[in-house]
Amino acid sequence: MTTPLDPGPWVSQPEPTASPSVPRRRSRRVVFVALLVVGVLLIAGGAAALVRELTRKATTAEANAALQIEIASRWERLPAAKIFPATLPYQDSESNTMDARLVGIAPPASCQAALEPAGYQLVRGLGCTTMLRATYVDASGAIAITIGIAVLRSTRAARLATSDAVSLAPGDGLHALTFGGTVTDQFGDAARGVQGGLSSGPYAFLFTAGFTDGQPTTAATQEETELQSIGNTLVPALESVLTGHGKPCNMKDITC
Repeated sequence: MTTPLDPGPWVSQPEPTASPSVPRRRSRRVVFVALLVVGVLLIAGGAAALVRELTRKATTAEANAALQIEIASRWERLPAAKIFPATLPYQDSESNTMDARLVGIAPPASCQAALEPAGYQLVRGLGCTTMLRATYVDASGAIAITIGIAVLRSTRAARLATSDAVSLAPGDGLHALTFGGTVTDQFGDAARGVQGGLSSGPYAFLFTAGFTDGQPTTAATQEETELQSIGNTLVPALESVLTGHGKPCNMKDITC
């Protein structure tokens, strides 16, 4: 006989119910592992792409762009004695080749300080930031030439600045750079007889020339022709230092 409290052997007992948190935890683990795998794949793919980017050869456009940046920064990286060497070749009015001698190099100056007001007004809107200057004398020591290298923001700006500057009268352009105690100590602004220049890259190479005794030059004379000839052939000798180059990928400052 069974008691009311005993359901008997034929009454089935309910199975214990599994906790719902177990499959949820498993599901979260699966999602986490999947995300981790995706993350690893993305990182690996990104690293591979970065390696390919860093090891590929530069395109022609990239190499040329790097060259322009290298040229535009040379004036800051090269020593003054490299930009303005101790001697420079020139030709006189009779096409005789001789050497001009460096008298002195000035610290970098603003374009406003190095140019007459009329000259500065023409270049101020072209990004003329810095002027590098030095003075040379010809082989006889009778002629002084002040050379100014204006740093512009672009090749086009340098071309426009040069065209504007050389169109001025000598008294409206580059100031004469005098060094006391030297043969040029009498070479002041009043002695400027001619001026000229050329552009190359982001630089405008300007010059003004006159006599070291400080006497003004008589216009349209043989003296003026001599001054112009010396200046016109002296300045190009400086150009190659700042803008000369070979193939971009063969230069030590550019990696292709």
